[in-house]
Amino acid sequence: MVDILLKPFVSKVKSYIRDDLDFLNYVPKYVEENTLLVSFDVSSLYTNISHELGLTAIKFWLNKHPELIHRRFSKEFITEAISTILENNNFKFNDIYYNQIKGTAMGTKFAPTYATLVLAYLEEKLYSEIKTIYNTDFSNYIKSNWKRYLDDCYIFWIKSKEELSKFHNIINNLHEDIFFTVEVNEKCYRF
Repeated sequence: MVDILLKPFVSKVKSYIRDDLDFLNYVPKYVEENTLLVSFDVSSLYTNISHELGLTAIKFWLNKHPELIHRRFSKEFITEAISTILENNNFKFNDIYYNQIKGTAMGTKFAPTYATLVLAYLEEKLYSEIKTIYNTDFSNYIKSNWKRYLDDCYIFWIKSKEELSKFHNIINNLHEDIFFTVEVNEKCYRF
């Protein structure tokens, strides 16, 4: 049920892509020379989302788009339901029971939607920082061209490799528990 209640908020995520076919909709028809296709991956995303970060992110989206909350439920109900799920993340291994105290289990039904909204919350912070460090034009470029499916992010990078390194550092400082790896494809194919 929590997944159903959170799904409408995903439509408000600027970076969201549904799948690989949807990604193709964002590939530019023309790419300038020296543009790099760069991918970022969040290391162990589900297990590294602290409960505090997750609940802060969900509250951000609930407050930003209250019109998306189903009329039969309150913000408090949704956040309490999420807290219950996170705090009762139990599993059994070698006949011993454990309670996962950080992150969410990958098998939890709401985990993909939850992770999408948590990263989207951090991306909102990213857009603001990019605007401060660079300018509005580059911030708008990032907003339009930074695309993500769960923890896999892509961008056609138009600045230098040094600026890419700086950008990588910025995203790795959005939250202490969230770490991005980066891969750059410099090969050019002509058809």
